[in-house]
Amino acid sequence: MYILSFKRSRSKNFRKGLDLAMKLGGTWDGETMVLKIPESGLLRAYDRLLPLYEMVGRWSSLRASFREQEVDPYRFILMMHFIMECAGVRSFDPSHCCLDPDEKGWGCKRLSKVQYQVFGDGQYSSNERFWYNFGRFNEHNEWVIDKETLYKRLCNHAEVTGLVLCPFFDVKKLSKALDSLPDRIVPDDKMFRLHYEEEFYKGERIEMPVNIRHIPDPPDKYERPQSGKERKYNPDAISPIDHSLGKKAKKPPGNRFWNRFSKN
Repeated sequence: MYILSFKRSRSKNFRKGLDLAMKLGGTWDGETMVLKIPESGLLRAYDRLLPLYEMVGRWSSLRASFREQEVDPYRFILMMHFIMECAGVRSFDPSHCCLDPDEKGWGCKRLSKVQYQVFGDGQYSSNERFWYNFGRFNEHNEWVIDKETLYKRLCNHAEVTGLVLCPFFDVKKLSKALDSLPDRIVPDDKMFRLHYEEEFYKGERIEMPVNIRHIPDPPDKYERPQSGKERKYNPDAISPIDHSLGKKAKKPPGNRFWNRFSKN
């Protein structure tokens, strides 16, 4: 259920906005207008609601929720419009949901909160940008992918954006994509490297490896970040990476980032 609400306003258009919301099926208790739209009608709600948004869109009391989670009133309905158009194309083009013909990604190209395709130079700040950022170090200095947390994050994104309402959205495709990813990664400065952040340990500022970053293709474009500081390690958190491990993460099918190392 999508619920839109607004309270009494001093706007000169308040009465017009109230009347329009009432015509759309809203209820008014003298203080708050509440308009409820069932999920079955959301994909086609944009054209109906647009005149109302043009009138009340800037009111500070305007609120909206979907499945009891707060959402942006206008952007959510606009996304419904995009999803309907996207589903229309998908009905005669099965590959439309894919990132490209060779990579299906998460099974929905609009599920982009966490990137499936690995791209760029690996220099970024957020530790939730790519799928491989979700994980932790184990006692063998390997980076273990936390697929459970990643799955929950993607499912939550699909829900708050309304992607779950697309007739072609399938969580089984998402689960299959997650299964194709490696379970662990060794940051050996060939495909992945350590990512350091400053922390305080026993009153001293040190740089700790807290995540990993990919190394771009071709690798010679990669320049190791220089901090100008001697890196010290917290022995209670993780020991320095032992490159003698020499293990490689398994390669999932259909991912070009991994395929470029298939000859090694």
